[in-house]
Amino acid sequence: MEEKVGLIKGVECKFVKTDIEIIDSLVARTGMGAEMIRVMMRYNMFTINQFSDLTGLSVSHILNKTRPSVIDGVVGTELDFCFPFQDQGNPGPKFIVRNDKSEKYIKL
Repeated sequence: MEEKVGLIKGVECKFVKTDIEIIDSLVARTGMGAEMIRVMMRYNMFTINQFSDLTGLSVSHILNKTRPSVIDGVVGTELDFCFPFQDQGNPGPKFIVRNDKSEKYIKL
């Protein structure tokens, strides 16, 4: 995974280059087009539905993996998440952070 920082409409964004082998594997596994997968894999986060499409996990299963639980004696989550579009009094939609935790589900 190669990272590059750029600006979109004045906001600093991290772009992530995905290995072609991962894209080819996801095309074969999901039946989605390569360009759609490239767009989804470009940033360092996924919507819940995008992550569901990429991994084959149900939305409810993904949401359960974002709930805190005890893992190896430490409270944590199986998937990290964020609310990047917070509004006044509204956290906005939940996104899955693209990191080692989420990558293992994508590479299955």
